Amino acid sequence: MALYWPEEKVALDIVDDPYRTPFEGDDSYTVLRVTCADLCDYDSYHKVMERLCELLGKEMPTMPGWEEKNRELHSMLYREAEEELLSEASYPFPDFFEDNSLSNVEIIAPSKEEGERMRTAARCAGQYVRGVSVWDGPIPRGSYEPISETTRMSTPEFFFFRKANQLSFVEAVCLGVELCGKYRTVLTQYDRGGGYDFLRQPRTSKAAIREYLRDVRRTKEGKRAKRVLRHVQNECSSPMSCYLYLLLCLPRSEGSYGIERVQGWGAYKGEQGFYPSSSGDYLIYDLFWPAKRVAVQYTGSGRPSKRDFDALQTGDVRVVCVTDDDVADPKRFDAVAHKVASLLNTELPEPTDKWRRACKRLRSAVKPPTFDNMRLTMSEISEHYVA
Repeated sequence: MALYWPEEKVALDIVDDPYRTPFEGDDSYTVLRVTCADLCDYDSYHKVMERLCELLGKEMPTMPGWEEKNRELHSMLYREAEEELLSEASYPFPDFFEDNSLSNVEIIAPSKEEGERMRTAARCAGQYVRGVSVWDGPIPRGSYEPISETTRMSTPEFFFFRKANQLSFVEAVCLGVELCGKYRTVLTQYDRGGGYDFLRQPRTSKAAIREYLRDVRRTKEGKRAKRVLRHVQNECSSPMSCYLYLLLCLPRSEGSYGIERVQGWGAYKGEQGFYPSSSGDYLIYDLFWPAKRVAVQYTGSGRPSKRDFDALQTGDVRVVCVTDDDVADPKRFDAVAHKVASLLNTELPEPTDKWRRACKRLRSAVKPPTFDNMRLTMSEISEHYVA
């Protein structure tokens, strides 16, 4: 829950209250974020109250006997809350972890200390904990879905929201593209290992995440997530497609070339039928601007055959092919970017030293994917697990 003092522009937000309505004030508010554990222990509760009084311009009561009575009241209220938790079989009691249908779990906790308490309880119940993630920010509605009477799982939208506030901007966009795309790597699927899966349907979409973020649109975390989401695209089909998008289409301030936002990736139907044409091996484009008939195609270790290239150019589509060597060499990729910009009739500003430094940071933050079989052909897509 969140408690407000509008005149003083102060709010108290209990971040792990299961019945919580997230804080929705603007940036003029000072928000004191606490956990249930902070309030259950009298000493930490007392410090919270001291800080709250300070923010409100009030003094803590000092009359004789007040603190003793306050302790009694706190103890009584805590016992009532404890009984309610027990009746609902909720954490922090061990039966929270009695669901053995999961081989292992990752715990989401409001603090490092709370996470360790939960890890201990899980281990006592014989559950393997692969990690603890700390999140002390707001928790919008739709953040969890139940998978048993005692266990909840983070939704893709909540996963994006948390990571958008924990990763760098470029890394967060990469994760968002994957969540809204048709593939999954270890970035979003902890047990994926060294390869990636091809998905028939994305796990979420920009529209679903945008709706989910409405509850926190006025919070700093919500604003950060919305900024990242603006640069996420739906239905990306491979890690290489995502990487090309990051290098070409993000803002120049992030070290990208700032080319206009890609309008799609996939196959399209035009006056001459579908393109790419089925006469070639490629099923879909890696990046595509249908209004300008411009595409970027990753072709692996070498250039495509004449048959494949002609099929890619169906419907007067102008195609820029990108090889492994182009991706690995910044100078060669610079030539690719200028060719794409020329076909799109977009001028690229002269590179500055500041931009070059940002470009190095981008390439350092997100490495080129090195998975096998990333060309968007039936034979190579079939080499991945299709879910």
